[in-house]
Amino acid sequence: MAEGKPGVRPMFPPVGQSTAMEPVHGSAYSVASMRFVVAVIALVVLCQGWLIFEKAINWDEFLHFGQIYELADGRLRSGIQTLPTRLFGWATMVSQDVIAQIQTIRLIMLVCAVLTAASVTALARRLVSFEIAVLCGLVYLTAGFVFTNAFTFRTDPVIAAALMVALCVFAYGQLSWMRAALIGILVGLAGALSIKSIFYLPCFAAIAWLRWSDPYIRKLRILSLFLVVLAASIFTFLLLIGLHGAGLPASEPQASNLERTVGNFLRFFEFEQIRYVFAEAIFAPLVTVGILMLPFVARKLPRQTKVLLAGLCGPLLCLLFYRNTFPYFFTFLLPPVCVAIAPVLARLVARYGHIPVVIFALIGPVFLLVKEPYGTLERQRATIAEVQRLFPEPTPYLSYSSYIPDYPRQFPSLMSGVGLRRYWTERNGQIARDIKAGRIAFVIATGDALDAVYNGTGSAAILPPRDVAALRENFLPYSDTIYILGRTVCPQEGQQTVKIVRGGSYSLEGRGLVIDGRPLTNGTSVVLQAGVHEMKLEGGACVKLWALDQVPTLPDNFPSGPIAGGF
Repeated sequence: MAEGKPGVRPMFPPVGQSTAMEPVHGSAYSVASMRFVVAVIALVVLCQGWLIFEKAINWDEFLHFGQIYELADGRLRSGIQTLPTRLFGWATMVSQDVIAQIQTIRLIMLVCAVLTAASVTALARRLVSFEIAVLCGLVYLTAGFVFTNAFTFRTDPVIAAALMVALCVFAYGQLSWMRAALIGILVGLAGALSIKSIFYLPCFAAIAWLRWSDPYIRKLRILSLFLVVLAASIFTFLLLIGLHGAGLPASEPQASNLERTVGNFLRFFEFEQIRYVFAEAIFAPLVTVGILMLPFVARKLPRQTKVLLAGLCGPLLCLLFYRNTFPYFFTFLLPPVCVAIAPVLARLVARYGHIPVVIFALIGPVFLLVKEPYGTLERQRATIAEVQRLFPEPTPYLSYSSYIPDYPRQFPSLMSGVGLRRYWTERNGQIARDIKAGRIAFVIATGDALDAVYNGTGSAAILPPRDVAALRENFLPYSDTIYILGRTVCPQEGQQTVKIVRGGSYSLEGRGLVIDGRPLTNGTSVVLQAGVHEMKLEGGACVKLWALDQVPTLPDNFPSGPIAGGF
């Protein structure tokens, strides 16, 4: 049987052209409503562009950007889910300002988000009228946390764009060898960027079934094309992972790393981040309503359409076993869902019109815009600048995330609950050992673990007690987030022995301290070797010994408050 020509026989009929649904509106109203929706989309994208330069950098963005510097310095060990270090390494050259570097990448992420929205529109057009399809694109961009995270530096915007473009290529036109290869390349790229790309498998399976069911295409040919897609996907994945891993220092085998990563993030029915799922349901009310109404709206639709809708909703099943359902995850999860709810949107618009539906979609973004803590970005910028002033050369430090991306950070495991659990079982006390070995010069006290050490009470059980003791004993508070290596020396009878864990210049803040028989005055600097020193305090008040060549002074009007950017 001869193959059908492109566009002559649609793979699945548009809902608005089937007997299941009537056309939504006449052409005159449709033009006006489409212009309205497009104008709102433009406004939403402009708001996101503004947020790029106003929203604080979140801890995950700092983490991923820090990996770029780790790659450049030869410190990156894992080749799993670190491919963005190759794609965005150029960002370190656009500015001397770390914040500006990350914001440049954010611009690329926003382009990916717009491309994803366009793909949502294109795929939805196979189900509904163009006006409703465009509305689907708007619903995606305004879907709660998608609005505030679609432009952030993570893999989610990139893999969402790659997979949605692949779905569009798969769904439209005659499937050729070139199209099959392109689909495979896009899928392989997405998989190399993040293994969670496999959650889109139901979407591809549904379209593959529809392609296979097309009586106007020979089965042998379609099977051959499917094999091309599979082969191109596997080849692209292995090529990218292999080339990336080959350029890294010898480390844990990729297979072992992958197995551990999968084990960490796939946890059936634990629902560790379920609060974010409920929050997203509230902040994206139109998506929530669409999902709840879809089974009822889809009952009278053609079988082919039902198969497609089920496949597009398939990624939602990952909520049952994927633990990392943080707000950024919905940027990746919701594009196919926003296509699937197109029939519901068509019904809502038919009953209420475009304007009420659009206003309903904007509830979440408006709330999130109002609640965004806008001062955090300036505190981040000020903190980074102050650290660079105090430590002009890259200096090892401890922090929850890579808040100083171009400086070597100890213990990436402090990032997450999974990492902390591994630290307790595998590296218990390593922080204390590294402090005593002089491998940490300052601390950025953010995140639950470090915040509990310096701002909490009791033993701060998030970290082992010996780590807590070493952190409190060997670091002096400089600001509410910056703690610098040093010692507090208080009066006691006779001489006392004080261990200096890191050799270098030390500066005295206070009076009356004698070190190894050498009296020091306020502001005096002295070079001390690592080890035990005899000290005697002849004054009546405690003094501070800073591990710097001068006593640090916090600039006037230095901003206080948290520097951890949220979602």
